Amino acid sequence: MAKEYRDVSLEEEEAEPLTGEVGGSRRFWRSEKSYSVNGLQFLSSRPVWVAHAVLLSVSLTALALSVFIRLSTPSIPFTYTPAQSAIKYEIQHFDLPPVPKGPYIGKGPEVDAAWNYITNDIGDTMVSREEMIQMNLDPEGTLEITDPATGKKGYRVAVEVFHQLHCLDLLRQNNYKEHYAPLGGDVSESKHHLFGHLDHCIDALRQFVMCQGDLNVFAFRFPFNDGDPWPDYTTPHVCRNYDSIRQWAVDHTVARGPDEPEH
Repeated sequence: MAKEYRDVSLEEEEAEPLTGEVGGSRRFWRSEKSYSVNGLQFLSSRPVWVAHAVLLSVSLTALALSVFIRLSTPSIPFTYTPAQSAIKYEIQHFDLPPVPKGPYIGKGPEVDAAWNYITNDIGDTMVSREEMIQMNLDPEGTLEITDPATGKKGYRVAVEVFHQLHCLDLLRQNNYKEHYAPLGGDVSESKHHLFGHLDHCIDALRQFVMCQGDLNVFAFRFPFNDGDPWPDYTTPHVCRNYDSIRQWAVDHTVARGPDEPEH
């Protein structure tokens, strides 16, 4: 039987893929042009997917590391202080030679002036009821005052560091009692009161030192070249700038009012 032939347009040819029977199975043919285009599109998009995969891996690694650090690093408790803005950290080297010397060592007017500058010349301040609660201090039964300069009411408070330095100054003066007792002041009190004051200061400083728990270390040297090792305390420490704290206290000093009891 004669086969009938007809012209077929290009559109029909692409719409009807060639088929054939080989071993009872049908084969489908795609145009070489279409395969080339799809292949090029796949190859061109591959670097983008690789980049996305790398970025995702980096992000997941950073996230896991951040979580690990947070879980493994102990949290540091925080207590509120009204002098928070005065805190400035710096590295300082302690100055403790084998033979003590300096403006805070000994007795006399110049030494007294140095100690007065860092402790006794600085007044107390005042905080609000809200700040008392924020510091976990109970306002009930606390000395309430009125600022004579502003008329504002609040609670009388003192910054700890100045009390600690006062205690050290008392120990210094008691070390030179023969000089300071005739001048009056704390060391001229009765033996009973003086010992009670000294015991109070010693225990206050003990608690402060143990609270800080200084973990810096010091080495041993031979300053006198006699084979006898001495501790070398000139080690670096992370400190709060004292001048900044003192200035804050001076700026926030609240004078004693006419009806305020002495304390």
